[in-house]
Amino acid sequence: MKFLSAILLSAVVVSAHAQVPMFYEVPTDRMGVTMNIIVMEPALPNQKVLLVVPGSPGSDGRIMLRNVGAAERSVQYMGPYKEMFDSSGISLVGMGCPTDQWLNSEQCGDEYRSSQQYFDDVDKVIAFLKLKNGFKEFYLFGHSSGGISSRWLSLRMPEQFKGVINSSVMNRRFGALAKSMTDFDMRAIKIPVLNIAHESDTCGSTPYALVKNYSNGNLITVRGGEGSGDVCGRTHRHSFAGRQKAVSRAIINWINKSEVESLISEEIN
Repeated sequence: MKFLSAILLSAVVVSAHAQVPMFYEVPTDRMGVTMNIIVMEPALPNQKVLLVVPGSPGSDGRIMLRNVGAAERSVQYMGPYKEMFDSSGISLVGMGCPTDQWLNSEQCGDEYRSSQQYFDDVDKVIAFLKLKNGFKEFYLFGHSSGGISSRWLSLRMPEQFKGVINSSVMNRRFGALAKSMTDFDMRAIKIPVLNIAHESDTCGSTPYALVKNYSNGNLITVRGGEGSGDVCGRTHRHSFAGRQKAVSRAIINWINKSEVESLISEEIN
C-alpha cells in the first residue's frame, strides 16, 4: 500500500466526476525516473483496459506526457470517444516514455523499446493499474511510432496482454526510428492481433501494402475521410480523420466480440 500511496500523491485530480483524465507518475527502479500515464477514469469499475502508446511527431520517437493537459493526445484519436469505450466496459490509459528517455533525440528509440528495461518499466505500470483500478484484462494499442512499442511488448510480454492493436504502425525507417521494424516477424506474436490501416495513407513510413501483406485476415481497412495537414499527423488519413469514431467502434467490437470489421468506408453518428 505504501507504493500506491506514494503514486497517488502525484496524481492531478481535475474533477470529482467520472470520465475525466487523471495523471500519474509511476516510479521505476531508477531514482527519480517515472513512467507517466493518463487514466480516463471509468464511470463504473471496468475490468478491461486499453493501454495506449500514442504516436509522436517527427523522427525522435519521444512521447512526453508531462501533465493532464496531454490527455487527448495520450490516447490518440480515441480521446473524443472515451465515454463510448467506458460504456462498453473498456477504460483508456495513455502511456508515455519514461522521464529519463526525454533527454535527447536518441532516446526512446528502438534500442530502449526492445530492451528488458522497457518491459520492466511497463510491468510497473500494469501492476499500478491492477492495484489502483482493479483492471484484469489488458489490451495493448500502438499508433504510428507507438507501434514499435506495441509489437515489442506483445512479443516479449504476451502473458500480460489479451490482445494487441496496431494502428497505422511504422514498417519503414524514419531516420533512426523504427529500424527494428523493417524485418520484424509478425508471426512471432502469439496473442491475438488486430491491424488497422488506411488504404490511402501517404505517410512514408506506414504504407498500406506492407500491412495488407502480413495481416492474414486480421486487418481493418479504412477508406475515405479527411486528408488535411501533415500526412503523418492527426488530421490526415494516417490517423483516420473523418473515420475516427467508426474506427473506435470497430476497436471496441474487436475487444468485446472478437469481430474484425474488414472495411470502414464511412463515419457513424
